Amino acid sequence: MKPSVLVATQDSGLRTGIRTHLADICNVSSTSTVGNLLAALSKKDYQALVLDTRMPDFDGPSLLHALRHHGDPNLIVLSTGAFEPTLVLGAQEILRLVPIPLSPKSTILRTLRAFLDPASSRSMENVRYQPNEGRFFITFRNWKSYEISRGLIEADDGTPIVGEPEVIHGGEAFRVGQRSGNRYEVPWDFVLYHQEPSYPYYRGKPGQREAEANRAERIAARIRNERQARGWSLQSLASVTGIQPPNLSRLESGKHVPSLETLERIAGALGMRVAGLIAQ
Repeated sequence: MKPSVLVATQDSGLRTGIRTHLADICNVSSTSTVGNLLAALSKKDYQALVLDTRMPDFDGPSLLHALRHHGDPNLIVLSTGAFEPTLVLGAQEILRLVPIPLSPKSTILRTLRAFLDPASSRSMENVRYQPNEGRFFITFRNWKSYEISRGLIEADDGTPIVGEPEVIHGGEAFRVGQRSGNRYEVPWDFVLYHQEPSYPYYRGKPGQREAEANRAERIAARIRNERQARGWSLQSLASVTGIQPPNLSRLESGKHVPSLETLERIAGALGMRVAGLIAQ
């Protein structure tokens, strides 16, 4: 069941924008006056309220009093303006009061989607490839866009990309096909790891690169030891996994941490679980 959102603003563009762009995740009602807002709150439970404090009849104390008696204690109030500090302190004891910028409107829409649809930051919606730049342009469901160079993707064998990238698994990854017949998948966390500073495991965070280097060396040694214990050459492992020998060589040299897809292919070829390759 979709959550219900009440939008209170005289900005018709904002009302229309929320109704149009968030219809897939919520049911939107709107009003342009505080009087109608209070009446709506008394008749129905809402999960989120987008409140424009610039409305001419806005009365902070009266409105917060009404919100305190609102039927849903988990109501999220996204305020496109400012309450008096003392009112905010009182409200935050019982409400999730979230200030958001007045503009651009895309920021308001993105903030609201993040609260009502947390998975949108982990789900890809569209992927395009620009051959002249050798880069993928990825848009997530929260409307954030990123660029990823092919050079970062270890499974890419360098041959031309065939067709358009395909978003798969409900947005969890995108699939790429190459002229050589090679196919690979790029998961959402790979994109955020390289491009999103707010992502907990973003590669640019202090200490992250050192930790990544240590992890890459540990996994490389485990793969190399398991391969040699079976008497396999690098070419033998490449034949079984479908991973190009140069890519396997880089992995066994500890140049970077393998993707989950690569680890699954190697672990499957070696007859073991992925955990056996990455456990400390």
